[in-house]
Amino acid sequence: MPSFINIRVIVALMMREMSTRYGKSAGGYVWAILEPLCAIALLSVVFSFAVRTPSIGDSFALFFATGFIIFHFFMELSQFASGAVLMNRPLLTYPRVTPIDTILARALLQFFTLSVASALIFTGIVQFDDIRTSYDFGAIVKAVAYASVLGVGIGATNAVIFAYVPTYQNVYRILTRPLFLVSGIFFMYDEMPPLVQDVLWWNPLIHAVGLMRQGFYPIYDGAYISELYLGGVGTLFLTAGIFLVYSNKTYLIEQR
Repeated sequence: MPSFINIRVIVALMMREMSTRYGKSAGGYVWAILEPLCAIALLSVVFSFAVRTPSIGDSFALFFATGFIIFHFFMELSQFASGAVLMNRPLLTYPRVTPIDTILARALLQFFTLSVASALIFTGIVQFDDIRTSYDFGAIVKAVAYASVLGVGIGATNAVIFAYVPTYQNVYRILTRPLFLVSGIFFMYDEMPPLVQDVLWWNPLIHAVGLMRQGFYPIYDGAYISELYLGGVGTLFLTAGIFLVYSNKTYLIEQR
């Protein structure tokens, strides 16, 4: 457990991040809503011309939102966590500030920002499309939590790898680009051929997206979803990331 002084440091870093990223303008917060909203709207418009109804339910916007929002949480948190040390390196000269503090502060701020933006987006979709259904908020919260833990874990791990091998940042961008296509954002895992399912099952985001859709679609079974696998992979990366950051903190602070 972090000490009280570390909690104070994390809160202070979050406040500093808010002031430097958004300043006195609300534009940054508006963009946090517009970015995923525009992506969801674009997918909805394009696919509405190709097919009459989404794979489940009647709302294209809700279908794509349940997939894209989970993917967005993962990508944003991994990105912000991996760049936290670099962005706050001048502050690491202070004895009270550690690399782990910067990662936690940046990830928490982004998590809260995305949570508010996602809640507004889903509320707007439900109202606009007049969706009447029952929600499993437990499944929704778990899906967001799993994707967030996985994102922070991979981001923390990358913070160390990027420090030692800067060119890996470009490699990582290339490796993660296909995730948008294979994470179930615009298709249902259950509709894929068995051979494709056998490969896709190992992508933890497939499970997180399926869990999210369970929360919004009471009729969706999602028998393939393994919370044990999803939580295990996320915990593994988070543990490995924190260990790597802690064991390499001197190099992370002193590197130029």
